[in-house]
Amino acid sequence: MKRLIVVTCLMVVTALSLAPVASASVKLTRPERELLALINHARARHGLQRVTVARTLERAARAHSREMVTKDYFTHSSFSGESFSARIIRFGYTFSGCTRWTVGEDIAYGRGSLGSPKAIFRAWMHSKPHRQVILTKLFRNAGIGRARGDFRGMDGVIFFTLDCGARVR
Repeated sequence: MKRLIVVTCLMVVTALSLAPVASASVKLTRPERELLALINHARARHGLQRVTVARTLERAARAHSREMVTKDYFTHSSFSGESFSARIIRFGYTFSGCTRWTVGEDIAYGRGSLGSPKAIFRAWMHSKPHRQVILTKLFRNAGIGRARGDFRGMDGVIFFTLDCGARVR
């Protein structure tokens, strides 16, 4: 049985200022690069700036996808109950020294062809809340996590986490 499930969350905390924080370069896997390219293509079609990978968001997204597989659950909160925004902060994407801090997260899982980056992206873009995360104008940074494993009795399930954010000093 093929299956695709998507969930989204968007949290925005804002204040005022103009200078964005730079992000570090990260080596993405092929599926992560493919999903990032689809996201940036959609953003460009909507007149938005590309998002660049931030090491802290990448680590948070990868850890969350892995944890959902290993702990056999599917939600934005960590297994311990920690919120996605608290997890992102714990991995170092903090609001310290910033006048504006905004984060959002999409998660999804699929099996077989429904677990491909293209299928996950398509599902997100056909869901208003997921699409909102991808097309949030303020976002400048992203992290994409992908993990594969058994989930609720199904083998070969692929989880994706997209963490997006913006920090302004």
